[in-house]
Amino acid sequence: MEKLYKLFEELAIKWKIKPKNDEFLVARLKLTLYYSLTAMVILVVSSVVLYNTILSNFSQSISENIFLSSNVAQAIIDKAQDILLNRFMTIDAIILFIIIILGFLLTERTLHPIKNNMERQKRFIADASHELRTPIAVVISGLEVNLNNKKLDLAGAKKTLENALVEMKEFSKLSNSLLDISKDDTKIEKNYEPILIDDFLKKIVEKDKNLTQIKNINFESEIESSAIIKGDKNELSRVLFNVIDNAIKYTKEGGKISLSSKISADKYIITISDNGIGIPQNILGKIFDPFFRADTSRNTEGAGLGLTLSKKIVENHKGTISVKSEENKGTRVIISLPISS
Repeated sequence: MEKLYKLFEELAIKWKIKPKNDEFLVARLKLTLYYSLTAMVILVVSSVVLYNTILSNFSQSISENIFLSSNVAQAIIDKAQDILLNRFMTIDAIILFIIIILGFLLTERTLHPIKNNMERQKRFIADASHELRTPIAVVISGLEVNLNNKKLDLAGAKKTLENALVEMKEFSKLSNSLLDISKDDTKIEKNYEPILIDDFLKKIVEKDKNLTQIKNINFESEIESSAIIKGDKNELSRVLFNVIDNAIKYTKEGGKISLSSKISADKYIITISDNGIGIPQNILGKIFDPFFRADTSRNTEGAGLGLTLSKKIVENHKGTISVKSEENKGTRVIISLPISS
């Protein structure tokens, strides 16, 4: 088996069938080999049975022919046997070759989702390591510098500890977000409570108005639709806070943010709009990816997990969240939640 696989691998490389990921190539080759061996066994067994059946019927029919002598009949049977055997071997070889080629091509489609998932996991781990390393590095460097400072006084030591505490709080927030993402991936069934959504939204607006006043942003709301949904208040509050917080971050001073709601069929639609800097179309499809931030200069706070968690929370509530944006004109986030019957 191992020798056969090595030969198969050498042929694939010789034919320059080599994707960028070598592990992916090895998996494709092994899977194709297993498919081919299984097909070959089935093909050989069915061919032997069919060959013997055809030859037996043909031999019986020739033997029963009263016009042929036994020697002539046997010669015809032997000749037919050779022809039949050659035909079966040729057909089997052609079918097996087609199966190998099709199998190799189909394995790419079969393994492609797995490959993408592995690449996403590797990217997630790399990004998480980078984000986790930053606050730790800041704390370590700050402590080392101040410990080596022989003129360090009480005020300086206190300032160093305050900075370390701030960074550790950021570290704690990030690690908690990572744990939340991990828990959401396990698809734990939750018992949601009925929520009078219009009252819930009005309370959210009142809380977040304080945040908008810091940047002198006008926060308007139009909540007239009344409905009951089933959900977790803390989780939904987190979603709305993440969306509104992003709107505040990317809206200039003196700008405008609005929250409105409506009922469409059996869905409760919440729309949060701003007239901020907007999101370029080429990155709009990436905003729900972990650690992705439209502000690549990292001038804004956060690790880029807010919208990732928001999407998971909304989906756990059997709803949807989407974003529409136009650069330099603003962004609109639409959250749809099912109304409880």
